[in-house]
Amino acid sequence: MLESPLTWGQQDIWRAVVAARPQEHYLNIGRIFAAPKRPVTVERAVKALDDLVARHEALRTRLSGPRDHPRQRVSPIARPYVEVTDESAQVVCDRLSGEPFDYWEEWPLRVAFLVTGDHVRHVVLVLCHLAADGHAADLLVKDFRLLLLRDSLPPPQSATPRELAEWQRSPEGRRTSDEALAFWTAEYRRMDPVTLADVPRRPRFWEATMTSAAIAAAAQAVAARERVSSSTVLLTAAVRLAGRLTGQRFCGMRVIVNNRFAADRRDVVSTISQEGLVLLDLRTPDFGELVRQGWQVALRAYRQAQFDPYAMEEAVSGMGPGIRSFGCFNDQRLVQRDEVTGLDERAVRASMERTELAWTDTMDRNICDFRLHVGGEPGRMEVSLYADTGLLAPPGIERFLYDMESTLVEAAFA
Repeated sequence: MLESPLTWGQQDIWRAVVAARPQEHYLNIGRIFAAPKRPVTVERAVKALDDLVARHEALRTRLSGPRDHPRQRVSPIARPYVEVTDESAQVVCDRLSGEPFDYWEEWPLRVAFLVTGDHVRHVVLVLCHLAADGHAADLLVKDFRLLLLRDSLPPPQSATPRELAEWQRSPEGRRTSDEALAFWTAEYRRMDPVTLADVPRRPRFWEATMTSAAIAAAAQAVAARERVSSSTVLLTAAVRLAGRLTGQRFCGMRVIVNNRFAADRRDVVSTISQEGLVLLDLRTPDFGELVRQGWQVALRAYRQAQFDPYAMEEAVSGMGPGIRSFGCFNDQRLVQRDEVTGLDERAVRASMERTELAWTDTMDRNICDFRLHVGGEPGRMEVSLYADTGLLAPPGIERFLYDMESTLVEAAFA
């Protein structure tokens, strides 16, 4: 057995686990993918799984030590939970995702092989967020698919979680963290206090999800016109609307950064994503100009998203009453297609009548009081807003999402 401290990304997730207990299963990451077209037996699938677990240290890692200061413990072998079933893939994924992991005793991966007769047709992976972030989950799907087709893969070239933790405790790692802390605190000093408050409901945290073709078309159109990403356009709209709620001239929102820019981290299977801080000057009246500002600010923020989370919490919590960033933005789309030609304004505005909004989840506890997730397909975007009802009551959550749609559509045809 090998032990080391948690990485900074794992520490962030552990803080979220503690804050959300006993409902932390929302942090679990589920993936469903089709088996190769050539027949795959259950026996071959199990062998591919064994090879996947042997290949990636994160899948052989559990927690050790005290619960208020856990460490990661790596084993030479691991046998994750596996079931073989003929149920539907989504039903199985929801079931396996619906329970928290036992972080000290359970391996951080649950697997289901969905079979027809003697052959596997789909694979379900459910990962503990301490072992993988969203990008790492996608890397595991890629490796698993290849292992179902081949007998082996070249050895991984990226750093392991233990090596990342060792670097973070090195002088270079500490300098990196200190630079990020200095950047964040300088940005916090530019913020105005936030005084927004509402009457909490029970459950305390509510989530609504908007499914909108209009948001997808409008965000892509603005992105193409301003030569930025649609993610930047969505983030800019979110910050602008948050600023209207808070009354801040300089409004900051945290954004999830996958931290895989360096060559030796491109294919890391671990949780290394952390938050960057994007602070916009909302005195900029033109949305296109604000989007261009958002692009430049986001690029700087991405470079300052590796830090000791406990040191960061101490630094920003002492900035003064009401001085805080407003929520977190997470674009989870795998593909962004932002080249748009011949946008039909009448068709886009008509599609707004088909926009759907549903209440999708509630929780009693959470570490994040305002969280926007972006997902869905290129032509039909899903935007979810999870908010503390003590900050924004359900009617305000709904209004924020509809305002985001209308803001983007107006910007697209300005």
